[in-house]
Amino acid sequence: MANDTDTDTQTMPLGLALAQLPLDAPDRDAWPMLAARLQASKRAPRWPLALAASLLLGLLFLPKMASSPTTPATTAATQAAPAAAAQQAQLAALMSESERLERLVYAADEGASSATAAAISAAYEDQLHSLDAELATNRDPARALPLWQQRVELLRGVAAVETSRHYLASQGGSFDVALVAAY
Repeated sequence: MANDTDTDTQTMPLGLALAQLPLDAPDRDAWPMLAARLQASKRAPRWPLALAASLLLGLLFLPKMASSPTTPATTAATQAAPAAAAQQAQLAALMSESERLERLVYAADEGASSATAAAISAAYEDQLHSLDAELATNRDPARALPLWQQRVELLRGVAAVETSRHYLASQGGSFDVALVAAY
């Protein structure tokens, strides 16, 4: 019976034995196909979208900065009707701006988001839900105007968070890193 340690062949070091093995090459090179897939999967840059969103937000803030001169009225009776009409006009403008901001915020794609951005958005959503509940139960026009102003300010905050998140994502950055750098 032959012993396993007794062989007729010489033992060769493992490194040398591996070096003498023939190279196994694939039938075809996979890089051209992978490069074509990567090129096809490249998306358009998002910075134009972020720029357009920031310009839109700038235009939304422009009417707030421009103030129209008011003329003093002589009697309380003549002031009541124009004041109510002005309040209704202001309320309609706030409702319209709220609708535009909602379309801007909710039209954005819901891609992957960081936990910080999701938490900030959830906090804004909670505040919006409580404001909407208060608006639904409160029919007093005098109280409705400040509530709509709060709603528009909250939606501006949501739009700013979403715009910043999309801009940072288009630049390859992270919302978490930007928050740490800001604070």
